[in-house]
Amino acid sequence: MAPPPAPLQNVRAIVIGASGACGRFAVDGLVRSPATDTVTTVVRHYRDFASEFGWSVALSRKHIQRTVEDFGDLKAHPEVWAGHTVVVCALGTTRAIAGSAESFVKVDRDYVIAAAEAARAAGIPRFLLLTAQGSGGVPTFLPRSVVSAIHPLLYTQTKYEAETAVKSQGFSTVSIFRPGLLDRRVPGADYRSVESLFLKVMQSTKSAAVGYAMAEDATTEPSSPLFVFGTAEIAALARVHQARLDAGAAAIAAQIKT
Repeated sequence: MAPPPAPLQNVRAIVIGASGACGRFAVDGLVRSPATDTVTTVVRHYRDFASEFGWSVALSRKHIQRTVEDFGDLKAHPEVWAGHTVVVCALGTTRAIAGSAESFVKVDRDYVIAAAEAARAAGIPRFLLLTAQGSGGVPTFLPRSVVSAIHPLLYTQTKYEAETAVKSQGFSTVSIFRPGLLDRRVPGADYRSVESLFLKVMQSTKSAAVGYAMAEDATTEPSSPLFVFGTAEIAALARVHQARLDAGAAAIAAQIKT
């Protein structure tokens, strides 16, 4: 088995979709990582991440929260994006929560594209994107009206279009995370009852594991210009990240004792 990539230094990460089930754990992992200098979260409403995850005062100082009301016009806020080295994009919703097919596409594709364009305009070289397992395009002969009416097709096509748009921006490095069924059953996350039925009979991935895997990838040397992480790779990355955090916490505790 190949050794894990070497950790980076002076990482300045910006996270969009930071309030979601996976994104908030990416924020926690990034803030706790010794590789990061600053972690900026782009949100529409203030969220107390420090209290939620029990950060120390020193860790809390690394976190910068920027409020942007319109995610569709992220390029209008170049000051939010300037100076960062990596984007972690964990945007995502469902048709039920969004309220319509159009609103779902706006979040899962249009906002992702807006974030990628804003990041590229700011000269950020690296982009990490959360999509889903099986994010391939649907057959081209299907009318858009048919795709929009059948949510599994719409979901797959929307994720595919988001991936394609990000890859076309010309980032130096793109990492795509494609987990399978997500287990979002954590305090504070949106609870999706239909998913809970599938969790009883299907293999799933904890949303925390996805977030910590994204944090690990964002704080280590990229292995290739384009890398796609499936369920197994996500689980492995999350374990490595947790081991790094545990080692760091142990080192701090030892210093305090001496």
